[in-house]
Amino acid sequence: MFNSIHEHYIHRCITLAEQGRGMVSPNPLVGAVVLDASGKKIAEGYHPVSGGPHAEVVALEKAGKKAKGGTLYVNLEPCNHQGKTGPCTEAIIQAGVEQVYCGTLDPNPEVAGRGRDKLQNSRISVRYGYLEDECAALNETFFHNITTGSPFVSLKLAMTLDGKIAARGGQSKWITSEISRQAVHYHRSRHDAILTSAQTVAHDNPELTVREIDVPDGFADRKMPTRVILDRTFRLNPEQYQIFNTQIVPTWVFTSAVRHNQQHSARARAMGIEVFEVDDTGIGLDLQAVVDQLGEMGVTSIWIETGGRLATQFLKQELVNKLFLFYAPKILSDTGARAGFSGVAPFSLDEATPLRIQTTQQLEKDLLVVAYPA
Repeated sequence: MFNSIHEHYIHRCITLAEQGRGMVSPNPLVGAVVLDASGKKIAEGYHPVSGGPHAEVVALEKAGKKAKGGTLYVNLEPCNHQGKTGPCTEAIIQAGVEQVYCGTLDPNPEVAGRGRDKLQNSRISVRYGYLEDECAALNETFFHNITTGSPFVSLKLAMTLDGKIAARGGQSKWITSEISRQAVHYHRSRHDAILTSAQTVAHDNPELTVREIDVPDGFADRKMPTRVILDRTFRLNPEQYQIFNTQIVPTWVFTSAVRHNQQHSARARAMGIEVFEVDDTGIGLDLQAVVDQLGEMGVTSIWIETGGRLATQFLKQELVNKLFLFYAPKILSDTGARAGFSGVAPFSLDEATPLRIQTTQQLEKDLLVVAYPA
């Protein structure tokens, strides 16, 4: 399975790092393994929460004096800058580690080889480039955000095999199975924000929270993504929909700077809702402006759950980085049913949006296709 013992331990780091998924944003997912001078594994750890100790520090504190003369494995280059916590390079140097193996260097400009250089200047051997693709995939959200400054956008749709998200009359509960809905909650938890449309809120009255998944060890509650509603005219009365209950989790509304219901927006602000006014394109909100604003607010990842028309707009404007397509073994065979993608009518196959499939997974009777726009 692995070409070397180093890949074995880096893979273990990746497994450990996953335990922080949904809790560490905007930080990367990191795991660490420590061997003593004889090559025996003596400690391991992972970064559990933003603002908490980094993986290297957790593992080295567990190892104690046994780390002296030993080896540290980590999936991402150790940091050498002061953030909410001190630089990991100092902890590594103080522990007396002689060798460091890391999966990949950190693209963060504040790190970007500086951690490696600091350790090497302290006569610690540093080698990198082990399971690089797997390490990059683990932190694809962080890598995208840190290199582009934009949030990583994931689009989710639950459809019949013929691509319908609701029957002609609007019925959509439930197209997919319970296990698929549990998977949706899991993926929601991995993002900073969940974005939906006013139409979806009006039709389904959703909470858009994370439920039905385990809370990580040591935490009373799971970190909840901020809920984001696109409501061009602010037609939603915030007193009528449960998504506006900010006692559960914050809700933000993006509306048109040109015209919207001032009474509804005033009520929303009084209820603790943040309202953002963005440019209006004439046919809808400026979606690029929405994504940019969310990035400026510190959102590193967005999970979209919406109807076919808005989903298509995000995709066609090249604002989607990843797709999660849940298919149920059902066929509606109705041209009047609501399609998962709609609103754009290309004249030829050459205008179709190409995708690169990452994985397919069977969830009981359903099928989950995870893909990237190619």
